[in-house]
Amino acid sequence: MSSPDETATKVANAAPAPAGWAGSALRTGLALIATFAIGLAGGHVARLLHFPLPYMTGALLTTAALGLAGVPVRSVWQARAAGQFVTGTAIGTSFTPALLLTILTLLPMLVLGAAISVAIGAAGALILMRLVKVDSRTAFLAAMPGGVIEMANVAQRVGADPLPIMVLQTMRVGLSVTVAPFLATLLAEHGTAQEIARAEVMSDVMSWLTIAMLMAASFAGGFALWLIRLPNCWFLGSIVTVAIIGALGVAEGRVPDVILVLAQVIIGVSIGTQYRHEFLTRLLRLLLSSLVTVPFALAATGVIAVVYALLLTLPVPTMFLALAPAGIAEMALTGKVLGLDAALITGFQVVRILMVTLGAAAACRLFERLVGRSP
Repeated sequence: MSSPDETATKVANAAPAPAGWAGSALRTGLALIATFAIGLAGGHVARLLHFPLPYMTGALLTTAALGLAGVPVRSVWQARAAGQFVTGTAIGTSFTPALLLTILTLLPMLVLGAAISVAIGAAGALILMRLVKVDSRTAFLAAMPGGVIEMANVAQRVGADPLPIMVLQTMRVGLSVTVAPFLATLLAEHGTAQEIARAEVMSDVMSWLTIAMLMAASFAGGFALWLIRLPNCWFLGSIVTVAIIGALGVAEGRVPDVILVLAQVIIGVSIGTQYRHEFLTRLLRLLLSSLVTVPFALAATGVIAVVYALLLTLPVPTMFLALAPAGIAEMALTGKVLGLDAALITGFQVVRILMVTLGAAAACRLFERLVGRSP
């Protein structure tokens, strides 16, 4: 019996298709627009239900549910770069010289937080090896708080199985991005969040001409990092470029709310469309194992976040998002929308993702020597 994806492919092949690349581009464009519209509708429903960060969580849950149900939703993973680019532009203006100095002062704590995240991931890998039959290298890379594509690339270099890694990394990002806004809202010190949010509201909205200039500068920064294949290049390039502009006082104010909504939907859809029906069939055991390892990582992160908040006299939700094992852009955007310190969250997340990505192969081999290769 053919799967829904195979059936859709047969129908598409049987139908008369417009000639050449123009027809293919048209079909792809229409599919992307339809997927985005579905995500936007899901975000609107989530807003009516008073979800935190509704357009991202709503878009993610809607498209993921359709994918798990077997509906051939259009995968738009590449669109995540666009969401990261927009988010970096929106958050970059939050960086000030004083805040940059604060981040540099806290650099040892940022490095320590990244090391703790790796340790939590290693503990999660041990749990994973007890739940499913995977070798130590695969388990380690599947549990690391790194990017899906980045960890799959490392898997090819160290001889790990990329399929469980991609499935579990997708589940980690999806679950973390969905759960983190709820936890951050529950942990929020409402006075602090409202004070920051009020300052955002009182600041002037940037003109669209200023936004266009920042977008152009962001694109140049992201493209430069893309050329050297740096992880999360579009987010890091845009945020560094706009942070420099903001620190120089060239551009002040806040971005229009519609840009934050756009970024939320793009990121939510790009994650949600990675979920497939086979997660519930052929890969069910891997999916169920993620329902153990991801909550473990989030709970451990919450404990560490409380300790960090006490030591640094910072809000608990800010530290939770700063240390959360999810994507940089997603957690920074969550902090921005919830009225928390998005720039500080970004600083912690950047250090973590760089340490994990650059040291994953060496740490994977060390983990294998400590626990052995066999599942």
